[in-house]
Amino acid sequence: MKLWTCLGALWILSICSVQAAVDICSAKPKDLPLQPVCIYRNPNVHDHEAAPTEKPAVKVLEKASEKAHGKMLEKIPESTNPRVYELSKANGRFALSLFKQLSKGKPHEENIFMSPLSISTAFAMTKLGACNSTLEQIMKVFEFDTIKEKTSDQVHFFFAKLNCRLYRKKHNTVELVSANRLFGEQSLNINENFQNISEVVYGAKLMPLNFKEKPEISRLKINQWISEKTKGKINDTLPQGSIDATAVMVLVNTIYFKGQWKNKFDKKDVMSLQFHVSSTKKCQVHMMYKEAKFQYKKFPEDKVKVLELPYNGGGISMVLVLPMKDSNLTEVEKIITYSKLTNWTNTMSETTVAVQIPRFRIEDSFSLKEKMRDMGLNHLFSAEHASLPGIVEGVDNGIYISDAYHKAFLEVNEEGSEAAAATAVVALGRSLNVNRESFVANKPFLLFIREATINTIIFAGRISNPCKSG
Repeated sequence: MKLWTCLGALWILSICSVQAAVDICSAKPKDLPLQPVCIYRNPNVHDHEAAPTEKPAVKVLEKASEKAHGKMLEKIPESTNPRVYELSKANGRFALSLFKQLSKGKPHEENIFMSPLSISTAFAMTKLGACNSTLEQIMKVFEFDTIKEKTSDQVHFFFAKLNCRLYRKKHNTVELVSANRLFGEQSLNINENFQNISEVVYGAKLMPLNFKEKPEISRLKINQWISEKTKGKINDTLPQGSIDATAVMVLVNTIYFKGQWKNKFDKKDVMSLQFHVSSTKKCQVHMMYKEAKFQYKKFPEDKVKVLELPYNGGGISMVLVLPMKDSNLTEVEKIITYSKLTNWTNTMSETTVAVQIPRFRIEDSFSLKEKMRDMGLNHLFSAEHASLPGIVEGVDNGIYISDAYHKAFLEVNEEGSEAAAATAVVALGRSLNVNRESFVANKPFLLFIREATINTIIFAGRISNPCKSG
């Protein structure tokens, strides 16, 4: 029997408000009796390291190896559960690892866009029913085993806390919403504990569907739900033929973000300029322009410029990484790590910058199966080796993940509106500022949409070809 994991993600500029779906943000570990069918015990975490799970008296983190080498302690952001911070960092490391896997399989001239947080969330829900090597591989590939808790069940509690941190932000021009759902074969008894934890922690209620007799209708219903939760921006996530009569369950996570720039770009400053996709290919794009104070820094040793564009509300921002003139994105992709990205963002400072970035709209979709296998998640996708006894009552063997699908959408424009507007070609430099820096994104660059206070990467991408999309 097959189990599908389906993920949808969306990012688009606009104006809206945010509503939280599940109120477990004040809960403590004892309030959430999480008892999945199996628990992975981390052999590298000792009892004295596994506490506290609440706010520490001194907000610092340290690894044993760092202490041994005399490195400085890492500060935990104010009012942040240390384990939530560790989960955020684990997601960041996974994000960069997956990005590199995707980059290997795509030509340099093609865009990449994804939500690593959406992917992590869906597989964390899958982890609720996993045992043995299947559970261990999930813990390692998603780096959940780097969280200083002895047992894997606590990861779900910290996901709940991270979700509270991300999705409880309220501002009238920002919306960040996550929705989860379980779609199960109606003739089977889905494990009650699996359902309960999925609903309490992830807000994922079970919807019975008739996979056995009506797999295609079931597929369309799931895709319709995803489309509704992403305001019509993510459609046809599950491709035709992806669901058949052997399906047991489909787990779905969607993330939808709307944000308005804190410093909006002016429509009258949009111009038609060349974007250099490669040394041999270029095209005309609608280039936006803004001169203002931004968090920014040049890193000559890494040959990159890093710029942060904040959204209203003060929590979420877009970080752009642009290769310098004597470098290219391929070189940047080789050296970038989560640690390096964190160092770049932590050392930026407020600087007057003349910014030029293209309007663009991209959509990316892909199967995760082979990418996850390459990262070490093998048994979950194997009918022979998968161990998922905690999903269907009375069925210990024979359930495995057939595939995992991800689809993401991104649109960037000057106002936060989806509507295209007429552009006017204007000249730059109306007010010449000799002290300003310039950030001209007229060649491929990286972007990360993050929650800035704990550096949670919500979306990540590569903009290599914005031609004909703006």
